[in-house]
Formats: sequence, structure tokens, C-alpha cells
Amino acid sequence: MAKEERVLAEWTTERAVATPRLKAGPLREALRDAGLRIGSLAALLFAWWLLTLVFPPTLIPKPWETFREVATIITTGDFFGEMGATLRRVLVGFGVAMIASIPLGIVMGTSRSLESFFEPPVILGLTMPGLIWAVLMIMFFGLSEISAYAAVAVTIAPMLAISIWQGTKSIDKDLIDMSKAFHASSWSKVVDVILPQLVSHILAAVRYGLGLAWKVVVVVEMFGFSNGVGYQVVRGFNVFSMKVVLAWAITFLVVMIIIEFGIIGWLERAATRWRPRAEAWR
Repeated sequence: MAKEERVLAEWTTERAVATPRLKAGPLREALRDAGLRIGSLAALLFAWWLLTLVFPPTLIPKPWETFREVATIITTGDFFGEMGATLRRVLVGFGVAMIASIPLGIVMGTSRSLESFFEPPVILGLTMPGLIWAVLMIMFFGLSEISAYAAVAVTIAPMLAISIWQGTKSIDKDLIDMSKAFHASSWSKVVDVILPQLVSHILAAVRYGLGLAWKVVVVVEMFGFSNGVGYQVVRGFNVFSMKVVLAWAITFLVVMIIIEFGIIGWLERAATRWRPRAEAWR
């Protein structure tokens, strides 16, 4: 009896000690991740500073001089108008691509005949370089907003469709069989069975699609638009000002980081909170 009481006491003590550790775990993990990200950015800045010791300032300006140019861009008001124009083109083109790609990927992943029919054009569209799509859309629509929207949409739609397509093929077939057994409608199968399992694939497609959309929009704006980040980069190139080009690139990257970690990352954590994390090297 004394042995059982001693074991129970030790177990209770271990639980009391382990409980605060479990509560502090998420905060400690978040702080560790933030520290690693800050350290990564600090390493990049240090490498940038080392390059300024080797190359002339006209080729690689000092980091603090470039950030001073970033502050000038933001305080003069150019940043919000130019970045707003680029963001509008990215979001409209990306939205059109997502509207077309999600149903296309689902039907390709659930129907063998539709998969065979749509696979060749999707693969061909994926292999076409974004630069060529940009040139074709400008030649077809002229230097207008529609050409930017169309260039983004046709460039990223095949990649998004493939991500949804492959994700649909990997969903749990038992749940599909169960929906058939309960005589679920086609709409219910998509909304209640397929889409919940595709959340992680859709978010991954959003992340990759937005990254590619930014690149395409900047290329389109470089061809002759009168506003946007790409237009400002070309202006810096025309006067051979590396500081201006890097400053606009940094503002571009900051906005992307905010969208990535502030919006997409939050959505991913909220939507996949139920999924356990796999750490193979712990």
C-alpha cells in the first residue's frame, strides 16, 4: 500500500511540474520562431554590408542608405499610390485565377475522363513562361488594366489547378464512399467532404500563386505602365540608381512578408489547427 501511495505521489508531482511547462510551450515556441526569423534577416543584412566592402557604392549601396531611401519613398506619399496599383492588379488577377482553378482542379481530381481532357492544356499552360504570357496579353489588350489582370490569371491558373487537382486525388476515399452511402448530393460532396480536406492544399496554392502573381505584375508594369512598383523599378534602372531599385524592392518584400505572415499564415494556422505537427528531427 505504501508503494502505491509513493508512486501516486510521484506521478502527481510530475504532473504538477509538467503542466506549467506545457502551458509555456506555445509561447516559448513562438518566441523561438520569431528569434530565428529575426536572426535570418540580420544575417542577410550582415552579408549585404560585407558586399559593400568589396563593391563600389554605385553598384551595391550601404544598407542604411537604402533604408533611408525607403523612408523617403514612404514619407513622400509615392509608396501608397504605386503599391496600391500593383496590389490591385495582383489581387484581381489572382482572384480570377482562383475562381477558375478551384472547380477545375476538383473536377480533374474526381473524374477520370475530365482529367484526361483538361490535363494537356493545364500542363501546356504551366510550361509557358510568365514573360511570354505578359507579352501576349499586352499585345492583345494593349497597355490597360485588363492586360495586367489577364497576364496574372493565365500565368498562375495552371499552377493553382494542378495543386488543387493533386490535392483532390489524395483525399480520403472512405469519406467519399460514405457520402455515396448516405446519398449525398454532388454539392454536398464538394462542400462537406472535398473542400474541408483541401484547405491545406488551397492555402499552399494561395501562397505560391501570390508569389508568382507579384512577379508577373511587376514584369507587365515594366513594359510601359505609368504607375506601379514595376514602373518605379524601371525609373530607377533608367537613371542607374541601384539605391532606388533596391528601395522599391524592399518595400515590395515588406508588403509580401506582411501578407504572408500576417494574413496567409494566420489563416493557415486557424484552418489547420486540428492537424498535429510532425517534427522528424526533434
